[in-house]
Amino acid sequence: MNNGVLNLKMNHKILVVDDKGINRYMLGEIFRDRYEILEAAGGAEAIEMIAKEKDELAIVLLDIIMPGVNGFDVLAYMKEHQLLDTLPVIVVTDDSTDETAGKAFAYKVADMVIKPYEPRIIKRRVQNIIELYTYRRELGFAQ
Repeated sequence: MNNGVLNLKMNHKILVVDDKGINRYMLGEIFRDRYEILEAAGGAEAIEMIAKEKDELAIVLLDIIMPGVNGFDVLAYMKEHQLLDTLPVIVVTDDSTDETAGKAFAYKVADMVIKPYEPRIIKRRVQNIIELYTYRRELGFAQ
């Protein structure tokens, strides 16, 4: 932080994790004008990409309901490797039950968006969360 001005030099990669190609495509199109989009078609692929790209990612948009390795498994991996304090996650799901929300927020995800999403709203939420996490890093709250 220089002279009270937030340094917004941030990572510009978003990882979109969803087992449905149409959902990955739609989210990618919402953000493609500002961010580089990486895609994972499932939880196992997401874990590999997070391990490889964690220092380059600005945020993860994570579906919860996926076959095999699901979104909660990805969150467990991120928690185990202490990534949730520095790499924000927004859960994007069509499961709006209190149980799912409670479990997701227990992992301290940054936000949860129910499908279908309004592009303007999710774009603003992503921008706000990236700026917040960048600000926290600038102040030394997240290592």
